[in-house]
Amino acid sequence: MYKIIASSLCLLLLSARVLANDVSALDVRDPTTPLGHVAATANASGVQQFALNSILISTQRKLAIINGSTLREGQTVPGTGNVKVQRISAQAVVLQQADQTWVLRLSPSIMKRH
Repeated sequence: MYKIIASSLCLLLLSARVLANDVSALDVRDPTTPLGHVAATANASGVQQFALNSILISTQRKLAIINGSTLREGQTVPGTGNVKVQRISAQAVVLQQADQTWVLRLSPSIMKRH
């Protein structure tokens, strides 16, 4: 009898946990999205937010990681509607879309010089 009551109680607790997880599972990550991908978002005023994660510069290349995407000069930031990387320098990246221009700067704590 004790085993039946204990088993029923465990089953009840597990089902309650599953139901609680279903409520939080409404915001499910798309399984086809690459790991570490961060999509550009718009705030309440409709202005896009850009996150400059890193800048990599060598004699052969200039790369900027913006919203989790690795980009070169002239490439378009994914999911932004034709926002292009205009220029990459050691501390900043210039983005442009039509007549709008954004300058993204690295935080001084992120900059690393060799």
